[in-house]
Amino acid sequence: MAVMDIIKEILEKDEQNKNIAAESTSVSKLIPPECFPRDLMVFDTNELNIPKLRGPDKEKELLSLTRDCTQILINTILSFPKEIKDGKVFVQLSGPSYNLPREKPVPVPKPLTKWQKFAQDKGLRKKKKPKSTWDDVLQKWIPTYGYRKAAAEKEKNWVLEVPQNVHPNTDMFAEKTKTKKENIAKNEYQRLRNVAASRKIKVPKVGIPPMETNLHVSQLKDAANIARISTASIGKFQPKLPEEKHLKQRKPLNRQKKRPLLNTDEEKQFNMNIAEGIVKKKPKLNISKAVNKQIYEEQSQRNKEKQEKKGKKRKNFTNNKFHSKKKPKGQQGRVGKKKNTGRKRR
Repeated sequence: MAVMDIIKEILEKDEQNKNIAAESTSVSKLIPPECFPRDLMVFDTNELNIPKLRGPDKEKELLSLTRDCTQILINTILSFPKEIKDGKVFVQLSGPSYNLPREKPVPVPKPLTKWQKFAQDKGLRKKKKPKSTWDDVLQKWIPTYGYRKAAAEKEKNWVLEVPQNVHPNTDMFAEKTKTKKENIAKNEYQRLRNVAASRKIKVPKVGIPPMETNLHVSQLKDAANIARISTASIGKFQPKLPEEKHLKQRKPLNRQKKRPLLNTDEEKQFNMNIAEGIVKKKPKLNISKAVNKQIYEEQSQRNKEKQEKKGKKRKNFTNNKFHSKKKPKGQQGRVGKKKNTGRKRR
């Protein structure tokens, strides 16, 4: 009998394991979940069991829901054709893909500058400069940039020749420094123009507008305004012309700064911070304002009651018999008579 009981237990356990294995791979839902295998995403729109989620078995319920959705995704992936290479199974995912919404548009590639376009059209390639070069005059290696480069240039060019078309007393070192500053300013101006062109910003006009056959009134006003403001006092002590109208200075627009483009993680964190701020936000209670409002309402109610009482008193006063329209008989002869003094005025 003992051997038979053991055999029965083994058979029952075997059947239970088979049932568990069959249940582990098959998931049945009232509403079939929407699956996107290319993005490894599953959307389950079935109704949740709220009592279990609010009870002590919350973690088990969440684990079971996650497990079912994961099993559906794996079953969908394994339904695609498979290939075996080097002992590994490869599955080519297909089907519709889910487009995640973005707060900002996709970043546009940075446009090329004028020099980059020219080099691309001509097929020019930028060569990488070495960090240091050999100088035959100083007989040593000189860096291509940095303070050591400037010191080496001073040591090398300690004398400068004055050209014949220049005054002999001209300081050539000062002229060289001036030319260098002008080149730096020119390069900076070109860089700012490239930045404006990449961001599609119109560069403001400076000075007189271009000479045309028919100039617009706004162009003339802008030119006059710029000429007036270009003085040391910003046009405060500039005399007006006889037929010149008052020119209004344009105030700069207070435009809000645009937030830079964010990646997916930063954008998600930004949206979560906004949602948490809305949820945790509590209405601010101004106690003094609330007290003053209550006092004002009480005073207005008292004034209204007083006015109603005064109205009632006036009605009673007019309806009283001692204040009727008829006057007493004893005073009828006295009213309207004047005393006769016997004198006449001339």
